[in-house]
Amino acid sequence: MILDPHIHSIYSGDAKGTPRQIIKRAILVGLDAIAITDHDTMQGSKVAKKEVKDFKSIIIVPGMEISTSKGHILALGVQEEIKKGVTPQEAVDRIHEQGAIAIVPHPFVRYRKGLFVNIQDLKVDAIETLNSRYILGYSNWKAKKFAKKRNLPMIGASDAHFVTAIGSCYTQVDSEPNPDDILSAIKKGKTKPHGSRTPLHLILKEVINKKIKKC
Repeated sequence: MILDPHIHSIYSGDAKGTPRQIIKRAILVGLDAIAITDHDTMQGSKVAKKEVKDFKSIIIVPGMEISTSKGHILALGVQEEIKKGVTPQEAVDRIHEQGAIAIVPHPFVRYRKGLFVNIQDLKVDAIETLNSRYILGYSNWKAKKFAKKRNLPMIGASDAHFVTAIGSCYTQVDSEPNPDDILSAIKKGKTKPHGSRTPLHLILKEVINKKIKKC
């Protein structure tokens, strides 16, 4: 299965694509599964679950990106939202209570609230070692080194905030085509990150978009 596990929609507040646009793009670039992981809300994920019925050729893994008190955590497989501001341990506990998995995205990027900048002894299920915006960067290298040292499953993700960036990085998962098996395979480390860097003009476009929103 080819999965992009970290995508943002309009419900994140700093992204442009609707869930329907995201699904169509994901199918176009050949993805088998996606997770819409908006900041502190499952709204995009819930809308995608409804929209995907019109396509039937891609799997939606429910998810969100939680802003904990120390940094961000991806929650894949959750059915209920987890409020922002909880401690990292509280977030992981609540994720696991739902039978879901906890993944640390962009773990060593301070300005994007990478969790492992502040805390490194948290037991999570996987770590993002290939983020599309840092394909040649130090943070990806450091994340991969950390994952190998801790024997953590590694994932790749686009972290797309614009539709055209979807699938730029992705995770090859050795699993059956259903959300539960995908999550199980990630936990077991049956993953291989792949991909290339998001085009610079899209990164600059996102930065400008965020600045405009703050004005």
